[in-house]
Amino acid sequence: MTDQTTGPPTAEETSPPTLPFEEPGRPFFSGLVETLKLLITDPTTAFRRMPLTTDIWRPLVYGVLISWVAALVGYLWSLAIQASVLGALAGIEGMEEIAPMLAFGIVGGLLGLILAPVVFVIQIFIFSLIVHLCLMLVGGDREGLGATFRVACYSRTTQLAQIVPFVGGLIAVVWGLILCIIGLTEAHRTTTGKAVAAVLLPVLLCCVCIASGVIMLIFLGIQADSWG
Repeated sequence: MTDQTTGPPTAEETSPPTLPFEEPGRPFFSGLVETLKLLITDPTTAFRRMPLTTDIWRPLVYGVLISWVAALVGYLWSLAIQASVLGALAGIEGMEEIAPMLAFGIVGGLLGLILAPVVFVIQIFIFSLIVHLCLMLVGGDREGLGATFRVACYSRTTQLAQIVPFVGGLIAVVWGLILCIIGLTEAHRTTTGKAVAAVLLPVLLCCVCIASGVIMLIFLGIQADSWG
């Protein structure tokens, strides 16, 4: 028998697997679908495989594209609902005035769909900055703003839940918070508690602001009544 010696491991053998969407040479659509499936079925593994490089374009494209697809499906749902409403009201006398209003809503929705990518980019940047600031406040920042930005981009996977009529928006919000917590925990190698605090602090702050505004309006209303 002859001894077979093995050479040193190649770069492909030593480097850990990355997200399919960021694999060099991977077809765009194939990488997108495989990354989407991984984030849905095993988000912990997905975020562990997420690169922590300074290149933000791949994750940004992913986040904006997924969000736009969800918005497109939502727009198609609204068209179907408006068509059914028009069909139901077609035979009712005096309801002709509703048709122009629905048509205006359709055009407005289409314009919003065209401008949606810009809105999504702004949302992702603002969300990343706020969450990362909170993460720094609780001492969970270990990999910098870029890692938080990447988590925010890939967490947009949950926007697809808006495809579900009526309750899809609520599902997307709750699922998005959970996915972001998992992502921050893995990307920054921090504790789940710190990740939870970083994600929920902005939510808590918004609730406090809204409650304060409502209390202020009630107080002003009482004062106005007393003055009257």
